[in-house]
Amino acid sequence: KPGFNHKFEEPAPENSLLNLQTKCGKALIESIKNKDEVEMMMASLEPLPDGSIDGRDLDSQFPEAKLEVVIQTILRVGCKSISHLSVALNRFRELLLQVMPNQDAKVCCLRVTFNFFETNHQLMCIMIEKYLNFQLIEPSCIVSWIFSPDMLPHFNRLYLWQMLESTICYCIKRCDRIKLELEKSKAKLKEKKDQEAVAADPDIAEKRKALTQAAEEEVGHYVKLLEDAELSQKEVFLIVVQRFIMILTDHIVRSEQESRYTQTLWFRCTRDRLRQTLVKHRREVKRYMVTLQTLLFTPEVEPKILECFTQFKGYIA
Repeated sequence: KPGFNHKFEEPAPENSLLNLQTKCGKALIESIKNKDEVEMMMASLEPLPDGSIDGRDLDSQFPEAKLEVVIQTILRVGCKSISHLSVALNRFRELLLQVMPNQDAKVCCLRVTFNFFETNHQLMCIMIEKYLNFQLIEPSCIVSWIFSPDMLPHFNRLYLWQMLESTICYCIKRCDRIKLELEKSKAKLKEKKDQEAVAADPDIAEKRKALTQAAEEEVGHYVKLLEDAELSQKEVFLIVVQRFIMILTDHIVRSEQESRYTQTLWFRCTRDRLRQTLVKHRREVKRYMVTLQTLLFTPEVEPKILECFTQFKGYIA
């Protein structure tokens, strides 16, 4: 049955981290009910240790135990409906950003969210879109999580490809949207310059000059936004292709070492997903052909994988 898995509802052994997280989770809920400031909410998590859970990663640069409590609690508060989830993410955005200071923390957030909705993958797909739209998690983090070892058991599930596709589409739509705003700003700037040029009165000319400068700043703002968005989009496509190559290469190497058949159903499905991604987003991929050929699809790549890129080049020729 579709639902959720709230980790901190069941009783936990005394003196365990889980028990401490459960207590802190209840304290956080009380703080939320009292409509406390973010600082007070963070104070309710103070008993929890910083760093990774169980000391798995001694170099961890984010409070994993605190992050898990915050994510689980916010999702529990908002899991009544999709609109409740949106309100919760918007309301506690500052709190979420405090416990997610870097990419590793954001990947951990996705892992916790996936575990929370382990029986409702449709909602997990929606959460990916929410995290992107509220600018809580970057597209590159989502791609890294999708191709992480934790997700290997789910790798050929449809919901995973839906998440990947929605992440790529988010990047493309964001660039298209900023380009549209940039064109509007340029048209507005041209109009202001024309008005400034025909102003006869010095006072009016001064006012129109100020409006022109404001329009120029707006154009500069959108130019910077577009540069950042296009850089992020390029990064996402390169990571996607790189991870496909890595995971397919690893399969081939292991299969040959163990004298197993390489072109299994899993291999063919995964390779076809790579091919589909290239073809479906060929407009964007064409812009990165030189980088792809120079850095990723090199002659050292396995011929069975390189074949995808060769066919793609023939398709767009």
